[in-house]
Amino acid sequence: MEQEEYDIFLLTKPPFSPRSEICLKLAARSENSRIYLAGDGVYHLFSGIERLTGCEIYACQEDLEARAIRDREKVTVPDNFYAAFIEDVMEHCRNMYTF
Repeated sequence: MEQEEYDIFLLTKPPFSPRSEICLKLAARSENSRIYLAGDGVYHLFSGIERLTGCEIYACQEDLEARAIRDREKVTVPDNFYAAFIEDVMEHCRNMYTF
């Protein structure tokens, strides 16, 4: 049985960063992507990132707490963010991008 593959993005830059803009443009062009938000990347939850079509959004619990972000609508917050990220990369990755 074939496993589904994704374009996987690790986004650590804040909104309005040139690197973030490139990441989001690539993700928007992908038909099947997962975006992992870590560090200052969790601030994208205030910019409407969850409205990207064809994207699943994941956020790091510790980074959300460190920045007092409680809005988690349409966002998956895994118990172990980095283990989930690594498993996704190893098992389901078509292309991997880091920003």
